[in-house]
Amino acid sequence: MTTHATRQSTCPPAAPARIPRPRTSSLPREPASLTPALPPAFEAFCALNRDSYLDYARAHLPPTQAHRLVCSVLGELAVGWCDIVSNPNPPARAWALLRTRVQSAAPAPITLDACPAQQYDALVLHCRLGYTSTAAAAVMGLDASKVRYLVLSATTVRRQAVRHLSPRPAASHAA
Repeated sequence: MTTHATRQSTCPPAAPARIPRPRTSSLPREPASLTPALPPAFEAFCALNRDSYLDYARAHLPPTQAHRLVCSVLGELAVGWCDIVSNPNPPARAWALLRTRVQSAAPAPITLDACPAQQYDALVLHCRLGYTSTAAAAVMGLDASKVRYLVLSATTVRRQAVRHLSPRPAASHAA
């Protein structure tokens, strides 16, 4: 009888499956967060002015409406930040935007209707809110001497009217 010889396979053993590695590229990896970073100068501007903007808005509007308005203004400033800082006086430009938005939402009382804009703002900040001339000037983008002049040249009637300024009641949304 013949013996059975074991036959060896002529095929080499199968190699383990190879998992392709991702290609490495020279492109930077995407950041984990897609939230845009604000310029440090804008963040500093907000830190310096946010409370003053809220004070001014609250002198004219109810707190919730004032807060929304200031958030909206700061958002507009963030979007146009390059344009703002290219201006010779960025604080004055930003203040003008805030002032416009506040006056649209709550026009000045009749007794102060004829008051020049800068004088009105200086009076509100200094006489109504208690800001020093230097602090009011910084937020408005003016020299402190200009704010002192605006306050001192105001009539007694205007100064008194500003001292009694109070936020308008919230508008009713009832239909």
